[in-house]
Amino acid sequence: MKIRSVCFDMDGTLIRNTNSVRYLCELNGNLDALEEIEALENRGKISWIEADHLKAPLIEGLALASVESEFGRRIELIQNIEPVLAYLKARRMSSVLITAGPIQVANVLATEFDFDAAYGSEYEVRGTRFTGQMTNHLGNGGKLKCLRAFAEKHGIPLENCVAIGDSESDIEVFEACGRSIAINCSDAAAEVASVCIITEDIADILEILESWLSE
Repeated sequence: MKIRSVCFDMDGTLIRNTNSVRYLCELNGNLDALEEIEALENRGKISWIEADHLKAPLIEGLALASVESEFGRRIELIQNIEPVLAYLKARRMSSVLITAGPIQVANVLATEFDFDAAYGSEYEVRGTRFTGQMTNHLGNGGKLKCLRAFAEKHGIPLENCVAIGDSESDIEVFEACGRSIAINCSDAAAEVASVCIITEDIADILEILESWLSE
């Protein structure tokens, strides 16, 4: 198999101790209200997309600068992202970060590890603070749309892409790519993925990539 690009999900895949929306709500002191929305979602009263829209007002007034300044202190990442990205770059494989979480969080992670591109849901910022409005959510096909746009821009067939994720929001990307790896995943994602692994070290994907490259 020829691999030209690897697409990574963020929440649950690279970020291990929380999710990006919860992180922003915590920074803004609104965990109680967030948990009320999450309780509705967990009981099946609302979808995860509806929940994200309800959560957006909870970050109103949050300073954009705090997203980056607090990231290292509050966010726990899966091990060995840096060497995995170095492996990809050495083999001229592009790395793409695509999340339904806020693009502002994705940008911090993408900058730290030098991803080739990052995509995320767009939360409005005016001046230096979040307005509490979401202007574009990547649910319902948005993640795949972003990957297609990146692939078309760089002349990469999706059959030469590998997708890495953990949940239902990654399924459409799994199905579109040549191969997929589900990490610490939901049952639904595991059913669709080419391979499913349980790990706290993202470098465990390298053996899998090597095996596919040798085909």
